[in-house]
Amino acid sequence: MTSAQSARSLALALGAVLLAACSSTPAASRTSQPSGSSSTPPGSPAGVGAPATPSATPAPVPAEVTTLAQRFAEQTGSGEWDGQWGELAPQAQALWPSETARTAMLSAKFSADPIGSVTLGPPVGDTTWYDPESPAVSVSHAWRFPVTVSFTDPEAVQPPGAASLFSMTSISVVDTSGTAQVVGEGPASLDAPVVLPASVTPHRVQVPLFMYHLVENQTPQRSAYGGNTYGWQIDVGLTTLTSQFQAEMAYAHSIGATSISLPHLADALLYGLPLPPHSLVITFDDGRSSQWSDAVPILRQYGFTAVFFPCTSLVGGNYGPQHYMTAAQLRDLAATGFSFGDHTLNDQTALWSASTASLTTLTEQSKSVLEALTGQPIQFIAYSGPWPKSWPQSGPGGVQEAALFRTLQSFGYLGGLQDLTFDTATDISTQLLQLPRVRVGLGVTTAGWGSFVQKAQ
Repeated sequence: MTSAQSARSLALALGAVLLAACSSTPAASRTSQPSGSSSTPPGSPAGVGAPATPSATPAPVPAEVTTLAQRFAEQTGSGEWDGQWGELAPQAQALWPSETARTAMLSAKFSADPIGSVTLGPPVGDTTWYDPESPAVSVSHAWRFPVTVSFTDPEAVQPPGAASLFSMTSISVVDTSGTAQVVGEGPASLDAPVVLPASVTPHRVQVPLFMYHLVENQTPQRSAYGGNTYGWQIDVGLTTLTSQFQAEMAYAHSIGATSISLPHLADALLYGLPLPPHSLVITFDDGRSSQWSDAVPILRQYGFTAVFFPCTSLVGGNYGPQHYMTAAQLRDLAATGFSFGDHTLNDQTALWSASTASLTTLTEQSKSVLEALTGQPIQFIAYSGPWPKSWPQSGPGGVQEAALFRTLQSFGYLGGLQDLTFDTATDISTQLLQLPRVRVGLGVTTAGWGSFVQKAQ
């Protein structure tokens, strides 16, 4: 067994332990839940937050569904992107700027390292497809086909391991009155794994990546922290009041802003995919339970998605006044239009000076645990630990940072999210491992927050 295989085996074993230890409740049911169910956050519309499971007695797969899924898979394998647009359901077409933009982006993405073949697995019926960038949009009674994706030269696909991630996607097809349409595009979908071109063209976009931690109705009470004054001060600084979060999302919605995923942002930077007006990325660190109870219902209300960066060793834990989402809640988010990135085991270790062996445990194995937990490819990391004081607002960073970036790239990470002294929304294609974020907390006004959204592309 190679060292890489040993590391992955250890990661999967750790993931099994986490899933057993953190999931005191069963995985969220994929059928509609009654109001108040533990699987559905307060304020969620009926049926939202409860992704659909396969039927107990599967119905036969309609012939037109199988035919379309097979044709779509073959077109993906041969790069016939221009023949797929008419096969997409309106909900899938709405994700893209246009047919031309979709074809251009996918052609550029897979030009250097083309897909060799896409093989369908046994279909699963009566599933619900969720728009990966708007949990308010879903299509029920879909047939989901798992896929096995083979690349012509998988070792050439960068970052390392990216080729295997495409087999974590699936093709979903719905049958409406005898007409089959694709909703989930598998390897061609907007939230599919990102690959690096052989040469990255310098390109900038103005898209704010907002960083949240606690979203609660009141600031943390000092008495709940005992003598841990430092911990209390940290959490106060990381708190956004629920009313403020509501106001921010209401403003973004009022000007027609669109929340996008990190793969979407990366495809815009690397392959020129046009962005919708006022694009923004909403991120949450640590996996705090108030994100589930207070923030997620508001996101669903306005149709915004978000990227969650939980710490894998904290899932389902209660540490003093700090409570963290359970594995079942994280799986529910992953199944209903939200995405995930890595935030290491516990967000306590500075990555900049960590050894490669430490980084293997803190990041690579944590990434594998999250992939097993959520069923999503994990290609982005939110850095943990104190920030290097010498790090400029933007730029290549120092020697330590460059070494860290090389190690993370070897683990398969494509992008890294910073927390810098000066907020900026300028994202640069040649600096994907240095994506800046805008810190949100007490003292941030709706007008100040909104100014970033108003200026966004």
